[in-house]
Amino acid sequence: MGKMKNWWKYSGILLIATGIIHSIVGLVMGCDVYWEILKSGFVNAIEPHFAVDFAAFWFFICGIILIIFGQTLHYYIRKTKQPAPLLSGYWMLALSIFGCIAMPLSGIWLFIPQALLIIFAKRIK
Repeated sequence: MGKMKNWWKYSGILLIATGIIHSIVGLVMGCDVYWEILKSGFVNAIEPHFAVDFAAFWFFICGIILIIFGQTLHYYIRKTKQPAPLLSGYWMLALSIFGCIAMPLSGIWLFIPQALLIIFAKRIK
């Protein structure tokens, strides 16, 4: 278990990987939607089929946001040599639990172990 204590160093990388997976799944599942959005000129292209287009568009955008947040987190960890701020772990856990209750058959449960990794990281003084 000696090596487990340093897993917090990979918090940002794990979030980046989650964002990449999220974006790829979004692109694959929403391929037809994205094609239609591009064919209609992109500007205001989501309006005609709002529910489906909106969901597909934001699914992909959320993956990109996860990648950006993961890169920021990784930069913070490398620069400070400290685990991610504890509050970020609690927020991630709370939002994950909320998401799992609202949509149990989704990949949001992937955030729970990542949140716990941040929460239980050994804090360096």
